[in-house]
Amino acid sequence: MNRTSSFFPWLIWILAALFVVFNYVQQVVPNVIAGELSQAFNAKESTLGNIAACYFYGYAILQIPVGLILDRFGTRWPLAIAILAAGLGTVAFSQAHGAGGAQIDRFVMGASASFSFIGCLKVVQAWFPPSKFSTLAGMTNMAGMLGMTIGAPIALLVRSIGWRETVAWMGGAELILAVLVFAVLRDGATTASPPAPTKQAGGMSGVLGNPQVWINAIYATSISLVYVAFGGLWGVPYLQKVYNLDKVAAAGAGTYLFVGGIVGSLFFGWISDFLGKRKLPMVLAGVGALVTMAALLYVPGLPLIGFKAGLFLVGCFSSANIISYAVARDLYPKTAGFSIGFLSTCYFAGSAASQPLVGMLLEHSNPSNQRAAGLASLTAADYRYALSPLVIFMVVGLIASLLIKETLSDSSRQGNE
Repeated sequence: MNRTSSFFPWLIWILAALFVVFNYVQQVVPNVIAGELSQAFNAKESTLGNIAACYFYGYAILQIPVGLILDRFGTRWPLAIAILAAGLGTVAFSQAHGAGGAQIDRFVMGASASFSFIGCLKVVQAWFPPSKFSTLAGMTNMAGMLGMTIGAPIALLVRSIGWRETVAWMGGAELILAVLVFAVLRDGATTASPPAPTKQAGGMSGVLGNPQVWINAIYATSISLVYVAFGGLWGVPYLQKVYNLDKVAAAGAGTYLFVGGIVGSLFFGWISDFLGKRKLPMVLAGVGALVTMAALLYVPGLPLIGFKAGLFLVGCFSSANIISYAVARDLYPKTAGFSIGFLSTCYFAGSAASQPLVGMLLEHSNPSNQRAAGLASLTAADYRYALSPLVIFMVVGLIASLLIKETLSDSSRQGNE
């Protein structure tokens, strides 16, 4: 019987995708509660950036080991344990009383969440045909982007019950998900027979020695840092400063970035499978992301509705990074966990660096006699200066897309089998 002929594969995917949703929610939470964290821990901009970034440090460090674990042991036990640890780490973060403890808790949360996206893609590989991989990868990314759009509801909840209680409730929901995943999820046929250790080692050296793997990782990282540097931390303060919005309104405006990501994830995942091409949509998205990001930062007097439209377009174009995961799978289908894990390592290492980078540039632009006022003393020009590296990264992403070879061609398939 065809593995996609019943609802069960979709149920498994939904549960795995919910972990991805929680992962993306936790990435955006510091953006919403930046002011509360700054006050609670007496944290300046760089410290605040490090608290947020510790999530990505933990995530990035474990991506390659996670890929190897999932290739070897399947998805059920690793995902259930990881979700449990993520929930416990989230509850601990809600009780942190110092910046050091908060950073440790965020690191644990990120390390646990490192199983989410790769785990969901391994579920896709195990339970769905290869012709659907890019489409379902896009749907998985879309699920995560849905998590990132709840900034305004989180802000309202924080206003109502406080940031600690809000974060604690998130941790409790993850603990419930851990139980459901363990009870329902089963490993598909393709994960039942892991590759032999000698072949796995050969696959690892082949992945790391292939320039296309690195170029693909550079593209995925550079084009999408806007999600974490702007959407994950600094977007709400920027919008408050430039457009004189309160936190809830700024968080709502910032969600346009992720709404665009939702649409783009579905579109780029589908169009890549439909056209049977990876490179073309990646190049077009690289051009679009660069042009729209530059317009957002440098077009003077841009009205709020125009900024929201631009955020939507940036989010849409930047979501083409999802095609990079299909490229990683195309290049090395027999060791897809490791191949995708390496890609995620690069992406989240860049994400981890981007948030404190913006924070340090903000501090650099802020005179020493005004730093005691914290975020309130920063100007719109300070934010534009600090966010300018995002435009540079997108230039790098566009160049990388031009250097990527088409992985769906016959010659590419034969060369990597």
